[in-house]
Amino acid sequence: MEKEFDIFNLDNEDFLKQEIKREEDPNLYKPYPEFGKDGVYKSLIRFLPNIYNLKKSKIHYYYVWLKDTDGTSFKVFCPSTVGKKSILKDIYWKLKNSSSAKDQELSKYFSRKEDFYSLVQIIKDPNRPDLEGKIMYFKFGKKVNDIIEQQIKPEYGSPINPYDLFEGRNFGLHVRKVGDWNNYDLCQFVGDKTPITINGEVMKKTEEGKNKIIEYLKSGPSDLEKFDYRDWTEEETERVLRVIKNMIPDLRIISSIISSNPDSSNNINNLIEKEEYSKEIKNSKTESTFNEDEFFYDEKKSEKTKNEKETENTTKKSFSLEDLYNDL
Repeated sequence: MEKEFDIFNLDNEDFLKQEIKREEDPNLYKPYPEFGKDGVYKSLIRFLPNIYNLKKSKIHYYYVWLKDTDGTSFKVFCPSTVGKKSILKDIYWKLKNSSSAKDQELSKYFSRKEDFYSLVQIIKDPNRPDLEGKIMYFKFGKKVNDIIEQQIKPEYGSPINPYDLFEGRNFGLHVRKVGDWNNYDLCQFVGDKTPITINGEVMKKTEEGKNKIIEYLKSGPSDLEKFDYRDWTEEETERVLRVIKNMIPDLRIISSIISSNPDSSNNINNLIEKEEYSKEIKNSKTESTFNEDEFFYDEKKSEKTKNEKETENTTKKSFSLEDLYNDL
């Protein structure tokens, strides 16, 4: 039996915007200013190698926040992370380099950002003393990564690998708000090179010390690579195409981008065969659906000659991204 609703006794909560609660990973370290003293989060940490895959001790990827047609935002990895052709990156640069102010503004919606993840030891944290001694995931941005790389490849002096268990350095976090963003400008490596300390004991470079370190590292999270780049799923690819199609009124351009960029997703070409896409794209190849005021790059359309039109009707052209952008 269906539940009966009383329209004369309304629940106010049903008419409020419902906040989506994201599941937080309990192993993710969050040194956010709002959790610190007087709006500043200070703590001391140490970067650790990933014992399960040393080459993945620092995870890095580019990503883009996109807004779907229903107003919801979602995050997708940018294929440029692994050297693949990226529709999102190429659209961004085409808009960014346009002479049109509208296009330049629109490019912000396709701007990529980057994140890094590493394992860290929480050495001292007056805000959360219960975390001291634990191994946790630490998410950071380009600023902190630049500081790390300056240690590994310094302009002057000897290089230091912060991930080294015996000759690394501790890292002082100083996170504050600047405008609406968390700011890491005052973070820095502190002190001299020093071995890792476990339960108050400075580890020695002996077999016994190494065994203690390995046992300690194994007590921390073992799946750092879950944050690593992955190809889009079919659902993610559909959403990306839907966003592009919504923001670019000329579907001919969309179909060209899709057909010219097979590496941007493992199944991107198959999706254009779906009815909801193929019907509109097929029509867009023969009939323009946008007006002069909404032209994507706000430039004058060049008219095709009669011979060009005849050639287009008789020859199936294979597009590349470079050809596409030259034609726009």
